[in-house]
Amino acid sequence: MLATVKIAICDDQQVFIDRLKNLISYEEAEIYVFNSGDKLLMSDINFDIILLDIEMPGTDGLSVAAELYQRNRKTLLLFITSHREYSTKGYEFRAFRYVLKSEPDDFVKRNIQDAINEYKNFDFYITVNYKGKYARILAEQIIYIESFGHTITVHTSDNDYIGQNKFKDICKLLEAHGFIQCHKSYVVNMKYIDTIEKNSCVNMLNGTMLPIGRKYSADTISSYLEFMDRRI
Repeated sequence: MLATVKIAICDDQQVFIDRLKNLISYEEAEIYVFNSGDKLLMSDINFDIILLDIEMPGTDGLSVAAELYQRNRKTLLLFITSHREYSTKGYEFRAFRYVLKSEPDDFVKRNIQDAINEYKNFDFYITVNYKGKYARILAEQIIYIESFGHTITVHTSDNDYIGQNKFKDICKLLEAHGFIQCHKSYVVNMKYIDTIEKNSCVNMLNGTMLPIGRKYSADTISSYLEFMDRRI
């Protein structure tokens, strides 16, 4: 069963509200509509994703975002507006994405779907087992996983876990959640990559340097560039 995602659309133009509703293709989405920032702030629903205009009568979108950010910092904010000049201010509230209303439908739809995928990653876990002991690990906390012999080591932001899972099964499981296999023995979480040196290594944000296998180099670089492009 697919997880339900609560999505709020906040815009003072009904025509654009209707457009956004039609671009949300996730069948388990619960969509709530608000024609002002004040009405959105009055809601007691804990939204997972909010599609938010900036220039609206009453409380503007940036002020709404500041309040929502204090309430729940896990809520994904997508600013969808006509005004490019507000983009840098929007990111002060860790906006997931900033999209202009003038962009074509397929571009807007892709950004909304990216937000849905990002939300689903928040609660995606893997389970590793070692000699009858099991650990449930949140995927977004995994920095990288290495394989050695018949075991894997899962490196997270605060601990390391040894497991006897099959490495290729773990790689396949994580492929749709922002991970890329860069070497026959390593799979990395792309959100923790600092830099990539072609045919050489992946430098992680925690200072770890991981090798890139020659056969994995092209896919690693192209996947990472696509990943970063989606986050701009």
